[in-house]
Amino acid sequence: MGVFSRFKDIVNSNINSLLDQAENPEKMISLMVNEMEDTIIELKSACAGSIAAKTKAERELEDLEAAARRWAKRAEMAVEKEMDDLACEAITEKNRVLKHIEEAKTELAKLDEMINHYKEDITKLEEKLDATRTKYDKIKAEAEAAKAKARAAKSAQDASSWDTMDRFNRMEEKIDRMNAEREMREQSANTEKQFRTMEENQAAREELEALKAKIKGSK
Repeated sequence: MGVFSRFKDIVNSNINSLLDQAENPEKMISLMVNEMEDTIIELKSACAGSIAAKTKAERELEDLEAAARRWAKRAEMAVEKEMDDLACEAITEKNRVLKHIEEAKTELAKLDEMINHYKEDITKLEEKLDATRTKYDKIKAEAEAAKAKARAAKSAQDASSWDTMDRFNRMEEKIDRMNAEREMREQSANTEKQFRTMEENQAAREELEALKAKIKGSK
């Protein structure tokens, strides 16, 4: 199933209805959370690819615009020297480049629309994921409370019940620590990705400035 099909299925799904029909709601909602997390990763990856394509397209557009200006200047030079045939060739080349410029602008508009669509989808899915995690925490807490109550009732007169509860508490703390560590890793990975994107954009801008300087210096 494609990422967009999964996205639509997830966003349009009724979590409560699915849980009411599930034999094991805790397991069902855990699977939902995993599916949402995987889909968000794929959406962000696709969005990053579109952003990279846009950066490349913007650089190519600037190159085309520079080429159009260059051919226009050449046409003027040819006219000044009364070299009409050469001027016509320069004008033809300029018009050819202008056509490519319009095509590049159309492609950039499509990429912008795609990127915005990705961002909207990611936002919707993250909101759905937050709501599902909250539901999962509630179901998990209720299940754990029920288990703890049953164990406590069964072991009320048993001295070993205290040891059992202690192990349960340690397990719960371990799970909480694991969840906290996982969230920290996810946050760190997201931060790393943002900085990497920023660095790539900076590198692209520096390359663009160098190209501009090279073109300007050759004139």
